[in-house]
Amino acid sequence: MSKQSNIVMVNYLNSKPFEYGLRQIHSNDLNHHIITATPANCAAIFKDGKADIALIPVGGLSDLKDYRIISDYCIACDGEVRTVCIFANQDLNTCHKIYLDDHSRTSFLLSKIILEQYLHLELEYIKADISTISLAEGEAILMIGDKVFQYEHQFTLKYDLGSIWKKWTNLPFVFAVWIAHDNVSKEMEDKLNAALKYGIDHIDIIINQESSENLDLYYYFNRNIHYLLDDDKKAGLKEFLSRAEKYSHKPTKFV
Repeated sequence: MSKQSNIVMVNYLNSKPFEYGLRQIHSNDLNHHIITATPANCAAIFKDGKADIALIPVGGLSDLKDYRIISDYCIACDGEVRTVCIFANQDLNTCHKIYLDDHSRTSFLLSKIILEQYLHLELEYIKADISTISLAEGEAILMIGDKVFQYEHQFTLKYDLGSIWKKWTNLPFVFAVWIAHDNVSKEMEDKLNAALKYGIDHIDIIINQESSENLDLYYYFNRNIHYLLDDDKKAGLKEFLSRAEKYSHKPTKFV
C-alpha cells in the first residue's frame, strides 16, 4: 500500500464542498488523511512538512519556498463575497482604527491593499480576537468567515471586500488555492481534482446540511463563492500577489 498523504485545509463553511468530496471518495483512489485548521495554521502545517497537499490562503504563500499551485479549483469570489467584510458604525473615511480578525493573513493583506492603495486611508491596525471587541467611535473591524453570518447585523455599515476589489480591478479575488510539495504525482493531482469536482457537483447536499431557519446558504454557495480556478481567477490572483509584495520582505512565488 502506498504511503498515506496528509491533506490540510481551511475549516470554513466555504471549504465544505471540498471536504465532502475528499471524504466520499474511496481510499484506494486517493490514500489520504484530512487535517482541518484555521487559515493562519494551514501554511505552518504545510511548511513543517506535516502535509503533502494544502488548501492554503494566498496570503501565506510568501512564507513558503517549496510548493506549486495545483488543481483546477480554488476558493474565490467574483464580486460580493459576503464573509470577508469591514464593519463600522460610521463612514470608513472617518475611522482611525481597525481591528483585524486574527485568523487570516490574506484578508488582512486585502484590507491593507484596499484601504491604502485604493481608498487612500491611514488607519491604525490592531490584531485581535474580534469576538471580544466592542467598537468605539472612530473604529472599524475586519471580520471573516462563518462568524460574519452571526454578527453582521450588529453594525450600521458593511464594506464587502470582494465587491470593492471587483469594482477597483474588474477581476475576481482568489482567497485560497491548492498547493503541493514536489513528491505529489500528477496521478495524485488528477485524483484530487476528481474528488473536489465530486464535492462541487454535490453542493446541494452541503447547502441542506448547513442551512437553518435563520441561514439560507443557497445564494452564498451558488453566487458568492466561486470554485473554478479559471484564467480570470489566475489574473486576479496575480494582481493581488503583485500588490501584496509591498508588505512582504520577499517576492511571492506565483505559479
